[in-house]
Amino acid sequence: MSEILVIGATGVMGSAAIRAARETLGDAAHIVGVWYGREDNAPEVPGVDRLLFADIGAAAAIDDLATRAGRRFDWCFFATALGEVGFPVAEATAAQIAASNHLSFDPLPRLEAGLEIGTLVGYSTFYDLAHQKITYGAMGHSKHAIERWTLEPGRSRRLCLRAGAFRSASSQGIKLLVRRNAKALANASDPLLRSFFADAKPSEAVERLEQAVFAEERATLGDTGTDLDALVAAHKVLLAGPDASFVNVAGQRIWTSSEALPIT
Repeated sequence: MSEILVIGATGVMGSAAIRAARETLGDAAHIVGVWYGREDNAPEVPGVDRLLFADIGAAAAIDDLATRAGRRFDWCFFATALGEVGFPVAEATAAQIAASNHLSFDPLPRLEAGLEIGTLVGYSTFYDLAHQKITYGAMGHSKHAIERWTLEPGRSRRLCLRAGAFRSASSQGIKLLVRRNAKALANASDPLLRSFFADAKPSEAVERLEQAVFAEERATLGDTGTDLDALVAAHKVLLAGPDASFVNVAGQRIWTSSEALPIT
């Protein structure tokens, strides 16, 4: 029996991890999902054997998980993140980065130290692309921290799934935030960001920016428009034991690599 822990089981990445594990391992997988929200409104999460409520950023979260679900897992997928976005990565302050890391990075080393995990998977994106640099804010630094950490030696085997743009609650939140800040962005110090919003309706500017992200991904990465099926397929590559630290997915294209992306 493979013991699998999925932190952020209700999100797109968590759902993809659960589906991939179930399709790959079938009943040989025992999957514990972890979610956080309104505790009195537990969601339905297909594929999990057990669903636990936990604030993974809390000091006692790891010990609490160990008490309720056990301490040993063959796989742990850390698919949760929260941080300020909607402005250039280069403009993130130390306070904003620390706040982003609180849920987006800091629990990773605590999970490895507090549990016995065979393979620990973090998540990143192509934050080094020009059109991501101008909107990914503090989250870009958290993703870079995950990538650097992935390459360091540890108790667990460390892997990272790096994904191109896909539709999720987080991506929709970024779009809404950028649209809400359109007036300020029209006067942004970054010339590329300013070019989308100066003398443009907010809705049109956001649409043009999104299309520019897709166009840059296709030109640079070879494909774009990543969907849930592609994310599931990328997770299956992870579960097969890749010979590199990073599994990348953009559109339907999946490949492995061994280096962290630069942050500047």
